[in-house]
Amino acid sequence: MMRNKKKSFSIERFIRLTEDFVPHHHGPDRVWIFYLREKRKWVRVHVQKYKSVYYLTTSDSVQVTFPNSGYDEPAELRRRLKIWTQELSQWKKSLLRDPTAAQATLYKNLPLSLRWGVMQRRHVKTLLPSWLPIEKELTAKEKHALLSLLDKPDPDPQPTMTLDRFLDYCRIAYQANATKLSGFRSGLPGREYYQKYADGRDGGLLKVAGDSPEEFQRWYDSKERQGCHPWEIYRGGNSTHIDLAVVRSERGGWSIHLNAFSSTRLVETCRIALALNKASLPFKFGHKESYKLRLLAEDWVGVVPEGSDLGYAWHHFPKEWNVADAIHISWFFEENPEKRSALRIQLRQLVHWLPEQITNG
Repeated sequence: MMRNKKKSFSIERFIRLTEDFVPHHHGPDRVWIFYLREKRKWVRVHVQKYKSVYYLTTSDSVQVTFPNSGYDEPAELRRRLKIWTQELSQWKKSLLRDPTAAQATLYKNLPLSLRWGVMQRRHVKTLLPSWLPIEKELTAKEKHALLSLLDKPDPDPQPTMTLDRFLDYCRIAYQANATKLSGFRSGLPGREYYQKYADGRDGGLLKVAGDSPEEFQRWYDSKERQGCHPWEIYRGGNSTHIDLAVVRSERGGWSIHLNAFSSTRLVETCRIALALNKASLPFKFGHKESYKLRLLAEDWVGVVPEGSDLGYAWHHFPKEWNVADAIHISWFFEENPEKRSALRIQLRQLVHWLPEQITNG
């Protein structure tokens, strides 16, 4: 199993005990999830078995692959594995005695910092007024205009599209956030702004004849743009960029789609939308319902366990909650240190806690 049994003993024993429990099944993988105590601290231990290999991860970023020919068990990990094995053995005994009582006790004692839940944005903003200050960056007039715009039906497709037409949209989109763009110079054509601020992987778009609908369609239908980002007009990560995409309609014609999901780009995207609307340039506004709920502070914000990544946390929530942003519950206590006890009671009620998948058999 492993060459050095002495070094591997702690992880081997923990894995053997894990196998005594009935796993959850995720496709071909088997998964065990435990919440274990280390004195006053709790840790979430996630074990995933793929074929004959176990992958152990914890809420505080421990990662172990077993068996692994290059495995080396540091003293601190060995110490913790022994504690986890003892706790897991106690969990097994508790479940054998009274599984219902054991689970009820665990849920009662489980710290909020390890739970998943959702909370309305208005409550989050009351307790964390400096978090994502959308309401401070947009004026009341802008917000009112945006809410009206978000309620409008999508425009009909345009009969033709050219590169020059697309770059006209880009010019307006960049001018909308002139104070946010580094080294911005007013009065330049859309092509120059696009060359400076877009992703750069245009797939040959800028080589297309500017005034030719036929040339634009030929390029659009070609394989030149595959794997490229011609519509990423504001650079960013996978979920933090802004797209202004040309899309051919199934009914014929062309539409311009404005898309940016991340709330870190929401204000910029809203100002682009207002500017395009003012210039009478028709477009489809992506994520309309989500934007409306965020502007009204009526959407659900995800509450994510400590140690979990916030960047793509919305992926882990049921779609019906329409979660766009996420926080750690510890932020509330850090912001309001004098109210810790009262806050803990309030948050148990304000947060809608999601069911926990715990290995209990």
